[in-house]
Amino acid sequence: MTRQFRSEESFHAESISRAAVAPFLADRGFQDIDDQLKVTGSATSQLVSATSPEGARVKMRVRLCWRRRTTEALKYSAAQLRARLVDDDWDKTMRMTMQRDLDQGITHNLILQRDGALIVHAALIPIRELKGIFDTQARISQELIDGGQMKNLKKNHAKNGSSPTIWLRDERMPNAHQVADALWAWPGVIDLMALPSKILANDDDAMDDCPIPTGYAELGSDAPLQRSALRAECRRDPKVRAAVLKRAQSCERQGCVNQRTYKSFLNVHHILGAKVSDRVWNCVALCPNCHRDAHFSPEADSINLELKLFAEQFKPAGPTFPPEDSTLEGVTKSTEPVYGKQ
Repeated sequence: MTRQFRSEESFHAESISRAAVAPFLADRGFQDIDDQLKVTGSATSQLVSATSPEGARVKMRVRLCWRRRTTEALKYSAAQLRARLVDDDWDKTMRMTMQRDLDQGITHNLILQRDGALIVHAALIPIRELKGIFDTQARISQELIDGGQMKNLKKNHAKNGSSPTIWLRDERMPNAHQVADALWAWPGVIDLMALPSKILANDDDAMDDCPIPTGYAELGSDAPLQRSALRAECRRDPKVRAAVLKRAQSCERQGCVNQRTYKSFLNVHHILGAKVSDRVWNCVALCPNCHRDAHFSPEADSINLELKLFAEQFKPAGPTFPPEDSTLEGVTKSTEPVYGKQ
């Protein structure tokens, strides 16, 4: 029997990552965002047009990095540009990859790495610079390999089997970072993570119940003063939260041992994110530990897939209004208003 190349968990993780692209760009100051998804068989392509913080109109092909499911995988980040070579020729493959995008009016590739609830790497790469970056990363990688600096790792970073690949990070060996450094130092490449965030508080439910730790130097003061703060929120129906808590006698994650009966112990977790769906059948009641796992665990994608399958039993029979596609792959265009500098 042929092993299935991609699992349901993999497709679920991809849909969550692609749904996060437009809100992430808005948070980094992009405006007038047009997010287009095209599903062909089991493959999904994503093109996003937007106005940059500097006022330029850009059209981006979104490429997602490999999912990082182990502690070792957290040391590197990379995305394939194509699944296979054209005529076993790296130069021809790269030229055709660039020309295809240019013919569609695409100006940039946007390469993203998501870990749990967070996007952790985001490189905006001009299309015309793609081959130069690939060639340079391939050369540096081969020099490291030939010099014995990659130890038992003998596969060229950029020439990943038959798939041309761009690297955003590699910390597996002391000098492996030189491969990714070539990308970040390349003229025209923009590290979107370095741009200022436009939203001072995360409007996903992670912020309410799963705050991100900060350094002690950032905490508190001896004489706190009142201040104003900008907060972006998704409107949520309090009846959804009430209904989920009413149906749940305890944490709804299978196997959870953190059982408490007192009021307010459970959090309501939006499995697809509060921006995507505030529905009873896309929410679960979780204890604080499981809620944090669902957002930040290395296994967050598989946890959320398990929770989604559990919650679907509460979906009413017949169509919903407006129609909903819980896999997110039916989403074709984002019309959510965004804001930024220009």
